Amino acid sequence: MLQHHSFGTAALVDEVIQPGSKVLDLGCLSFGTTQTFLELSCQTFIEDLRSLLLEIYAADTQSRAVQLSGHLTKKPQRVKIDIVLCWDLFNFMEPELIARLIEEIRPHLKPGTIFLTMLYTGTMPKAPADFKRLTGFTFNTEPLDLQKPLPTYRYSSLKLMKTMGNFSLRSSLLHRKGMRKDLIELMFEYGNAKSQNTVRAGGSSGAISAFRKTRLTELLFPALDTALAQVARSPVSKIFDIGQKAGRNMQQLQRSVGELFISDLYSAILWQCSRKVPFDGAVQAALRQATLPDNLDCILLWDLLNFFSAEEIQSITNALYNYLSDGGVMHFLLFKQEQLPINCGVFEIQPSGHVGTYIHPYGNKQAKFRTVTDVVKSLPQMKVLSQSTGRIPSGPFYHEITMQKVVKD
Repeated sequence: MLQHHSFGTAALVDEVIQPGSKVLDLGCLSFGTTQTFLELSCQTFIEDLRSLLLEIYAADTQSRAVQLSGHLTKKPQRVKIDIVLCWDLFNFMEPELIARLIEEIRPHLKPGTIFLTMLYTGTMPKAPADFKRLTGFTFNTEPLDLQKPLPTYRYSSLKLMKTMGNFSLRSSLLHRKGMRKDLIELMFEYGNAKSQNTVRAGGSSGAISAFRKTRLTELLFPALDTALAQVARSPVSKIFDIGQKAGRNMQQLQRSVGELFISDLYSAILWQCSRKVPFDGAVQAALRQATLPDNLDCILLWDLLNFFSAEEIQSITNALYNYLSDGGVMHFLLFKQEQLPINCGVFEIQPSGHVGTYIHPYGNKQAKFRTVTDVVKSLPQMKVLSQSTGRIPSGPFYHEITMQKVVKD
């Protein structure tokens, strides 16, 4: 018997689930997660696909699909599911059966529905495990004692997305303290949805912070304080953080603003460019994917601009400008060095007001823009509101700037 702490389930409870959420649990009632969701005033549907897989393992693919359809409980068309818990079932379902499952429940999916599944990376067990909840989101996982093992299938995240259709990978969780080393947790999201970039105010990101592998250095950014003072503690304020979605503790920022939108803009732009989309079009496509409102009060660019040329910065800032409300602010850090880090850094606002910061090691790429003045000139319709300079310990010197959109007459 092994223990497994499900950071994915904990993150869903912290980040996504709210009273009234609808949860489809494909595991057994005996797993013990139902009570957790009931205590959160969620509506939970249990399907127990594990029992079905144990019954139909010897049938041919077509018969398995038919029996799957008959096994699933019919639900009113109006029921739309927020969360689907798949446990380790996909490792025991052929691609055709997974596709059939998705088609059966597709009428109850909506943009933003999240699938959480676990995949084995080592020796395959004979059958789906028996997950028994202990405390919180820690489970005893016990293999079933079968004479003949069920057929098993190995999946990559890419293969699962192709099999499931219209799903994107939201995050991948593996090798965290408390997790089984032979299990990874994958979180997929259905369709294009605002929800994937929106973190509800008042929530907790404690589970997400546990995913972090790096030690952060806490720094004071005076210009950031000026930017956040424009939106702090306003229930209607809207802020856009372009940092990575998973792996950061966003709790303090969530508590300080009305609505928080998150999109890994750097990765989104690079992905669009890899598809041979012209840079201007790549920026626009990345922002459309973020499904932002057109009246943002604050945009936190962190160190994004360092990784683009002066012309590319012009394209990015022009596009973002159109999302800012009059008087809205934009904050960014510009590094003063020739070589760039290998990727954008990690920035977490702390309760103390400091910013937990991690800058990746330097790579081989050279900085593309010429001077700070070039960047400021790319925003002619904005004025410098605050600025400061400093150095990240064992890292680059930086120039920190907050600019404000000039109110139109």
